[in-house]
Amino acid sequence: MKQSFLVSLCRKGLLGGWITADDEAITYQTGKLTVPPEFRNLKLPYSEICGVAKGRLLCLPTVSVTMRDGACHKFLVFDRKRFCSLLASKGICALSE
Repeated sequence: MKQSFLVSLCRKGLLGGWITADDEAITYQTGKLTVPPEFRNLKLPYSEICGVAKGRLLCLPTVSVTMRDGACHKFLVFDRKRFCSLLASKGICALSE
């Protein structure tokens, strides 16, 4: 079953969008045309995620997702607890702040 999360990608500012989670991956999407094409539909397969860390941007909750290729994507997640629970159910543990 797919789940959706309201998020902002932290890359040269906050880029509003959402993450859709399915059985194979989480996918960040945005409708903003000013966002580079590689980030408009960013698919992050669970099998390629090697680490997740919780943090804060000012006082807002963030989650950083590190991929096996070394790329790191930081998201401001508005329901971080539910998002981290989803990742944990896929075998990906989130590090504490």
